[in-house]
Amino acid sequence: MNKKDVNCSQCLPEEIFQTLLNISKCMVYKLDINLNFIEVNNSFIEILGYNKEEILNSLEVFELIHPDDQVIFAKGIKEVMEGRVVKDIEYRFKKKNGIYIQLSSNQAPISNKEHKIIGILCVSEDLTKSRKTEQFIENHIHRQALIAQFGLETITEKNIDNSFKRATLLLAKILDVEFTKVLEILPDKKFLKLRAGVGWHEGLVGKATVENNKNSQAGFTLLTTTPVIVENLKTETRFFAPKLLADHDVISGMSVIIQGKNSPFGILGAHTSKHRIFSKDDINFLQSIANVLASVIVRDSAEKELRKSEEKYRMLTEQSLLGTLIIANGRIVFANRGISNILGFSINKLLSWNLNKITQHIHPEDLQMTIENYNKIIKNEISSFQSEIRMKKKDESYLYIRQYFKTIQFQGTTALHINIIDISEQKKNEFLLESSLAEKEILLKEIHHRVKNNLQIISSLILLQEQYVKDDRILHIFKDFQNRIKVMALIHQTLYNSENLNNIHLSNYIKNLVNNLFKAYLANSKQIKLELNIENVDLSLDKAMSCGLIINELVSNSLKHAFPKNYNGKIDVTLKKTINNRILLEVYDNGIGFPNDVDFKTSDTLGLKLISTITKQMDGKISIKKNNGTHVVITW
Repeated sequence: MNKKDVNCSQCLPEEIFQTLLNISKCMVYKLDINLNFIEVNNSFIEILGYNKEEILNSLEVFELIHPDDQVIFAKGIKEVMEGRVVKDIEYRFKKKNGIYIQLSSNQAPISNKEHKIIGILCVSEDLTKSRKTEQFIENHIHRQALIAQFGLETITEKNIDNSFKRATLLLAKILDVEFTKVLEILPDKKFLKLRAGVGWHEGLVGKATVENNKNSQAGFTLLTTTPVIVENLKTETRFFAPKLLADHDVISGMSVIIQGKNSPFGILGAHTSKHRIFSKDDINFLQSIANVLASVIVRDSAEKELRKSEEKYRMLTEQSLLGTLIIANGRIVFANRGISNILGFSINKLLSWNLNKITQHIHPEDLQMTIENYNKIIKNEISSFQSEIRMKKKDESYLYIRQYFKTIQFQGTTALHINIIDISEQKKNEFLLESSLAEKEILLKEIHHRVKNNLQIISSLILLQEQYVKDDRILHIFKDFQNRIKVMALIHQTLYNSENLNNIHLSNYIKNLVNNLFKAYLANSKQIKLELNIENVDLSLDKAMSCGLIINELVSNSLKHAFPKNYNGKIDVTLKKTINNRILLEVYDNGIGFPNDVDFKTSDTLGLKLISTITKQMDGKISIKKNNGTHVVITW
């Protein structure tokens, strides 16, 4: 097949099309019907790293597609070869360096002058960077929430081994590693025992030990007092691989210290038999879980020492990572170190606060809700509640906290117990995600604006080309094609000016569309009257464009054929929702009527064929009445 036969535009000169092709930031490539590359643009070459000769002469498209995505790609190609346009299909392409990138692609058939499909045009956008950013933010927020949830679960868990087991299971799942461990320093300080873990051979948990020195990663971590990351244990020079890790073919791992009350309790670790480079976010997550376990260990130690006395509760709460307040008789009667660290006030200062002082440190916008909930719990209308509010710190700045209220008995009187968690970092990440979504919405509007401008450029090029055409029949074809382009451009202009990028408000869109047609065909508004009956119907971009193309063809036919010279008449356009929630479109003119020898559904005329095809794609029905003019009714 000659490349010159592959022309994606019936109206643009090939050299102009090629210029537009190569300035595009999207990856654009053409395939012949045997799926061989026959043309690629500059962006395709720059993004994938191959040179043009390699692509056209040596590569096949399925060599580049990720094996897991080849079925998706093949299904899209099949639809294109059947004459359909495939939109927003996602698959991965392999770069020359072996790395896969995520693409979102539109695919369309390429036809020759005889309307035979001779190739495929693909336009793809690289989603890799945006997907990685979104995934990072989502993972970070998710991990922050899991840490907070784990912290809350440990508050009510009485068995410390259950907390250890829960921690190791959580780490294995979130970090996607085969092995996790809690190592406890034994009394002789020479060894650490495997207190809890996931992935180890049966019978090792509770019995296996490792040396507390440079002969083990755990011992080295305790000696350095900092997190330790190992990329390849076989080439590690800082310490030796202990038998526990060697017996399980461990390659990569990381470990952090679990602090006890006055000295380290032991080590929390995560390992894998595959080579892996752990991220800063991974080590932070591991350390956060270790910090929660440290709180559990301190609490457990306090319970053993103080049993069920009031001092036991005080010592436990003092060491908790959560902020804790107890309010009785309108005053703070207990405050722990956690709340002191969160707000920046000393415990003695907090113990001098009454309710009035507390309300002064709650953000004005959150105060009314907090007072209402406080009154309900005091009146026993509710037993507990939780909420997110902003509180003012000692430095006058506000931070976001999540607070949990419940009533308790404290020193013989009913009191209010409040746990407080600082969620400022989580809120910051949420705002960051919202900001990212807002930026994408602005970018999407800009894309619609640029698509509209590009379509207008194409329309202008067609207009310039008309000057060199003398054949009236071809001029009419050019005008029809130009009107179809305007229909699509008007959609993107409407979206650009809209607050909602998901749906098109049809009323103004159809009004502008029909008015443009009257101007295009120089229809005399005094001679031909227009009546629009358009309900407030919102449609998606695809369906709105399909609806616009149908209206364009029907109204154009009426303006061109229904009213001979000096013939007075009218055109009615109606669009509304039916009782069964379907869309009804009616276009009526009282002109000379539709020719009896033309079958609307099987006509070879491009415009009528386009109406029939679009209606079928939308699973719609079409009917035509030829009494006193032409009345077309379409439902979908």
